[in-house]
Amino acid sequence: MMYQQSNEACPHCWDEAALRYPSHSTCVQKEECAYCCYTCRHENGVLVCMTCFAGVCVAHAEKHMAVNPTHTMYTLVKELPEEKKEEEQVRDVYHLGVVAAKTYQTAVCCGACKLRFQAVPDFAVESYTGITNAPVPGAQTDDGMGAAFVKPQCPHLICLEQAASPFAAGVVPSSESKCSVNGCECRSNNWMCLTCGAIGCPRPESGGQGHALRHYKETGHPASVKLGTVTPGGADFYCYSCDDDVSDVHFAAHMAHFGINVATSKKTAKTMGEMMYDYTSQFDFNKITESGMDLKPMYGPGRTGIYNIGNTCYIASVVQCLVALKAFQDSFYVNKSCVHQQACKLNPYDCRTCQVERLASGLLSGDFSKAAHEPMKWNGVGLRSFKKVFAQQHPEFSSGLQQDAQEYFLYLLEELRRHVRTATGTTYPYEMFDFLIEHRLQCSNCRKVRYTKEKESCLSLPIPVDPLRLPQGDVKDEDRPRCQLSDCFASLVAPSEMACRCEACGQPAVYTSTTKIVSFPDILPVYIRRPYFDPQTCTTKKMNVYVDVPETVQLEAYRGHGASAGEALMPPPATARAPLATASGQTPVDEVALVSVISMGIDMEVARYALLQTNMNVERAVDYIFSHPQPCGGDDRCGGGQPAPPTVPEDPRVMTDGPAQYQLVSMISHIGGGAKTGHYVCHVKDRETGKWLLFNDEKVGISQEPPFSMASIYFFERRK
Repeated sequence: MMYQQSNEACPHCWDEAALRYPSHSTCVQKEECAYCCYTCRHENGVLVCMTCFAGVCVAHAEKHMAVNPTHTMYTLVKELPEEKKEEEQVRDVYHLGVVAAKTYQTAVCCGACKLRFQAVPDFAVESYTGITNAPVPGAQTDDGMGAAFVKPQCPHLICLEQAASPFAAGVVPSSESKCSVNGCECRSNNWMCLTCGAIGCPRPESGGQGHALRHYKETGHPASVKLGTVTPGGADFYCYSCDDDVSDVHFAAHMAHFGINVATSKKTAKTMGEMMYDYTSQFDFNKITESGMDLKPMYGPGRTGIYNIGNTCYIASVVQCLVALKAFQDSFYVNKSCVHQQACKLNPYDCRTCQVERLASGLLSGDFSKAAHEPMKWNGVGLRSFKKVFAQQHPEFSSGLQQDAQEYFLYLLEELRRHVRTATGTTYPYEMFDFLIEHRLQCSNCRKVRYTKEKESCLSLPIPVDPLRLPQGDVKDEDRPRCQLSDCFASLVAPSEMACRCEACGQPAVYTSTTKIVSFPDILPVYIRRPYFDPQTCTTKKMNVYVDVPETVQLEAYRGHGASAGEALMPPPATARAPLATASGQTPVDEVALVSVISMGIDMEVARYALLQTNMNVERAVDYIFSHPQPCGGDDRCGGGQPAPPTVPEDPRVMTDGPAQYQLVSMISHIGGGAKTGHYVCHVKDRETGKWLLFNDEKVGISQEPPFSMASIYFFERRK
């Protein structure tokens, strides 16, 4: 129950010790309660302590004052409903999943006297003003996202020499200008060369014949501007030499050379971001989220959504898949209560176990998923405190930018292993993901072999499609390549070769490497490697390929059994290192891991550097390459880095193993052109009804057509 209104200040309003002013570095927790999932969106809002700036709901204010008796004064923060506006279509892939700014109702309250003051007491004005003006921790607004994705400045445009303009006086090139090539009538999506002013049509996938690209190949003129996108704020520039979208610091002068006045120019054509959204995002979004279908909302325990607080859909999707697993429920929501939190004396914002239990309770209790609630107002939980406590030391996950869900899943598992212990002490839910990968290496000369095993928590599968041969741009649904999950497994275990000097015989040879799975865990996460490294542009791109994944799989054929009778083994790596690895003075790397990374089409030096940064872990090395635009960190010699200090797993338990028969229980899908942009949703198979549920931020509904062929991460559970 909310506090009683009062016109007069109580004695606590004059307590200087209870009224502090937050500094610029102070984190004011005015979004959600520290102990439960009630937020400022709910009816009674959140009370922000004016002493320590913790946020609590009305029910937990008593607990906060019991631990901190002098913390009696609070600022009420209640989010007001958004004004209903005409729905505007998202226009750029960078803005998918970004939230708009909020407005709040505020007041000063006394928790000890249970009073809510109609006017701010004089002594509390400074503290109240500081709290109300403080930003929501980690908030990311739509305006802020625009600055996050700044196109690189093109070096070819800094000192560009422009030829005489081919346009007559008074003639200004526009989006209606025709392609300059004789016989080409294209007047849509054309580009103008910034060097000579030649107008060329776009590539075939955008409705042209590729004359703009042909002009670059014939003349070497590096950059072009997309006609119709010029505004006072900029335009769409593309540099063929850089093979990237770029910005032009001198764009006003370059445009004026051809008679274009940027001050009065208006946009008359779609930008590249809009065109990318129109197909890549909109098609995938409609396909994955089943836009246009009548999705029946679902309510109750385990059917609670998570609010997007600004590019947090990747966290929400991972959390939903984890909390749906029975082992997590048995560990962090014991008897439908937060056992650890009730006994914990630590600051709940700093205790990872408290935050896991808090989020598990919010998702599994059903309190925040009721049909009687106004869905967009009270249904759904927030994860701001959860995000902060787990990502506060991580430069990328602590930011407001979109991140890769698979990378976050592995990071979160490691954080849970290191810092979170269950209340019962009898269950340990993390080893259910762990399994062993076996790498077999054989020399072509002496035929000796070496078997090495590597512990993993997520099986990363390649797509057996050459990404550089994929159709680019606006590709029709039926033209997208398609393969089977079994094809991906076959590609995983297929032999790969690498020339080197054998450790055993010391002769130049070819190492043949094969990979198998030694043990199969209770829960098998499978990651389909849609991102790929383009060696021509040194950038990471995403493959739009259908991978047909069945709901039940049998994987026994991919099990590894170690050395067979009669095989001669190479000496252990501890007693000898490959001469090839040290011949140039570089730090030695594990040759099996190196072969595995190189087999994905990655340059040897880039692969070597990534392995050194990730303690020779193949999966982490690949993630490192895909998540860093410059994997070598700008070093002249990629191989010159030093390996990360070795880590010894602290998990004393033996990983699970059993029959390799699985059923699909959840999956995470990505919508957009790249892992660091776009939007994530997940699908979870409801244990009660057996139906697939779509979790799209705070919205939960029955999925009529689950996108089994379009997901990125699949969670398989062992069949019983």
